[in-house]
Amino acid sequence: MVLKSAAPSQSSVPPVQSVERAADILLAFTAANPALMLGELADAVALPLSSTHRIARTLVERGFLRQDEKGAYALGSRLLELGGLVSNTSTLSRLSAGVIRTVADHTGEALLLGEVDWIDNTVLITQKRESTHELNVTSPVGKRSGLGSGCIGKAVLSGLPEEEVELLLPNIHLVKRANRSITDSDELRRHVDRARKRGWASESDEYIAGVSGIAVPVGLGGRPLGAVSIILPTARASATRLNELGKNLSGLVQRAIKSAQDAESSGAGRKLP
Repeated sequence: MVLKSAAPSQSSVPPVQSVERAADILLAFTAANPALMLGELADAVALPLSSTHRIARTLVERGFLRQDEKGAYALGSRLLELGGLVSNTSTLSRLSAGVIRTVADHTGEALLLGEVDWIDNTVLITQKRESTHELNVTSPVGKRSGLGSGCIGKAVLSGLPEEEVELLLPNIHLVKRANRSITDSDELRRHVDRARKRGWASESDEYIAGVSGIAVPVGLGGRPLGAVSIILPTARASATRLNELGKNLSGLVQRAIKSAQDAESSGAGRKLP
């Protein structure tokens, strides 16, 4: 079942310039540029210094930006609060919450929840559950990667029909992050096909050397909303172990999706947005 919400077309609602400018200022901050002086910020958003200063000052007052003693701006803590609301109230989070708890309790391994953005074909890490093992790996919440990177991206692609993957492949930028990174579209296609057949995707030393993982797509029909993943050191990730984790995670996700669909069909509980 595909759940849709009515929304006006972009052409029917004219943009609000002040909101656009405030959004551009917030989006100017990146992992490569986490702090910007006023002049740098104005250049990044192509606005006059006076306009940039006025908007930035308002954002500081509201907690969306902060300013240090040298005058540099950075993202504010209010965004952390809002980000937590987004990650905890999304359909993806609700579908995956019980799965993440169960897997974490039974394996002690790290888990990641990645939400896909089909506009730019990227995956954003929205939640993580740390491992209880002494040797641990993880990924920071808020990290964004292309669909061709790691098991989460492959899992999301495996949730699509083959013909749609074929249309997407030319637009997926493949980056060599480690010695075993996938940089060839044909190889990525083979990995995605394998993941589609068995219900889960895997990686070993592809995204980060020494790190392996498995991931399962999550959705209620149509394109996947994202994927839930188990990440662990390659030293603990034998083929047998990954196969066991993949089968178990796939089964848990499918049961969670069926439960949500049954509840939606019967009208029991609150409908997922």
